[in-house]
Amino acid sequence: MDAAAHSDPNLSVVIRQQTSDDAKEIDRLMSLGFSSSHAGRNIWRLREGKVIEELCLVAETEAGHLLGSIRYWSITIAEKPSILLGPLAVDPAVRGRGIGVQLVRQSLERAMAGPWHWCFISGEPNYYLKFGFSPVTYDDVSLPAHIEEERLHMLALSSATPDEMPPKPWPVLSMIPATKEVN
Repeated sequence: MDAAAHSDPNLSVVIRQQTSDDAKEIDRLMSLGFSSSHAGRNIWRLREGKVIEELCLVAETEAGHLLGSIRYWSITIAEKPSILLGPLAVDPAVRGRGIGVQLVRQSLERAMAGPWHWCFISGEPNYYLKFGFSPVTYDDVSLPAHIEEERLHMLALSSATPDEMPPKPWPVLSMIPATKEVN
């Protein structure tokens, strides 16, 4: 982390789309913000295939030092094309300065212009409420593996409404079908 980011209370941040050149720095941010067991959590069963590039953003200083990253993955919710937000990673040295908020807001603005019906997240219980997400339970959704219920949230994108959906619980699945075992 550069000294300017630590000392400047008015930290200037640039938000841009991620590129393949950012991969190493995104991995660094992930290692700073999450334990090594994070990638083994059940939510990763929904993060298969490639990220949705147009929604994946980074926050960086004007000097080009990465401070945050957000990624999205293709999923279906009740067979409707949807997205999974996460992970959102912000350098611990600059947390609380609105970088995560900027990444979530700007990426959701892009998502609302896309073809997706819903955005799903397994995240901090109260953090995503300010973006319009609503808590969901296992009465609302079914998942391929157990995730702590207090972390589950959904947001309607575009004109999606629960009235257009089949009876609950709605299956939440990766867009990449599970591979079949060969005997």
